[in-house]
Amino acid sequence: MAKQQKFGKECKERMIEEISLRLKENPDFFITSYMGSTNADLEILRRNLKKVSGRYFVVKNSTLKVVLNKLKLEVMAPHVEGGVGVSLSGDDLISTCKALVSFAKDHEKFKLKGAFIEGKSLSPARIKELAGLPSREVLLATVFGTMKSPITGFVNVLSGTLRKFVYAVNAIKTKKEGEAAPAAEVKAAT
Repeated sequence: MAKQQKFGKECKERMIEEISLRLKENPDFFITSYMGSTNADLEILRRNLKKVSGRYFVVKNSTLKVVLNKLKLEVMAPHVEGGVGVSLSGDDLISTCKALVSFAKDHEKFKLKGAFIEGKSLSPARIKELAGLPSREVLLATVFGTMKSPITGFVNVLSGTLRKFVYAVNAIKTKKEGEAAPAAEVKAAT
């Protein structure tokens, strides 16, 4: 019996270390309630999150509370009630928010409880607001387009000025050729 208790304690300590490591590597995370969701539903969520390099795992409340205390994230402890799952954000935080919010819309028993993003605790309403933002790629394209627009305008102004200069030089050349032709005819006739 003593061996089983020792083994159980070691397992719990390793789980705490593993979850602590995951949260240190991915400091942006979400806490959800999965109670009433089936394993098949959670697998769908995991696949959707994997597409945006996010992850999802279920954890015991007591273990998660120990990890949050260890990492000095006590502000998230009130969210740890009932069946709790943790989603780690991938490279694109907005895409992770969108995946979670979309899944929650389709699965009414799945609830967003809160998030810890960039050192701040966020409410479920704020997570939904973030999910409404365009993805990282769209935001980057918008910024790039905005930066490119003045440059494109400047190039168009310069090319217009150069075009007008070439027309003016060409007109002067044509005019001088026209004046030079009658003078050459007069010389040839004498």
